[in-house]
Amino acid sequence: MTKRNNLPAVLLAFLLFGLGAAVGALAHRYYSPTVVVASSPETFRRSYINEMRAKVAITPEQEARLQTILDGTKAEIKAVRERNHPEMMRIKQEQVTRVKAILTPAQLPAYEQLVAERERRSREQEERDRREEAGHNRRVQ
Repeated sequence: MTKRNNLPAVLLAFLLFGLGAAVGALAHRYYSPTVVVASSPETFRRSYINEMRAKVAITPEQEARLQTILDGTKAEIKAVRERNHPEMMRIKQEQVTRVKAILTPAQLPAYEQLVAERERRSREQEERDRREEAGHNRRVQ
């Protein structure tokens, strides 16, 4: 008779455990921070144009004009970046110098390695951007 009375309790325990696991999985999915992956400029452009088609219902003529606007904006932003590049590099170098001043001699090699790695990744990203832009320019022509 004892085993028979335990069956509903065991089933209830498994049911509660299952519901708790399901609620936990859903909570994790909906409330945990999501990782934002930076897309390429070309991917952003395509999604922007698709969004303009879907939500604003632009015509093919407007899309062509939008492409021209985006090309002009891209060129202006590139010019501003190139114009400000020396000043940005000076500011970055000042930061590195100031950070080095607060580090101990034992910490300096690790920091210098970190700076070199970040610079390498930055150069690689710039190279990818240049290749992508060159590929885009070839497709447009």
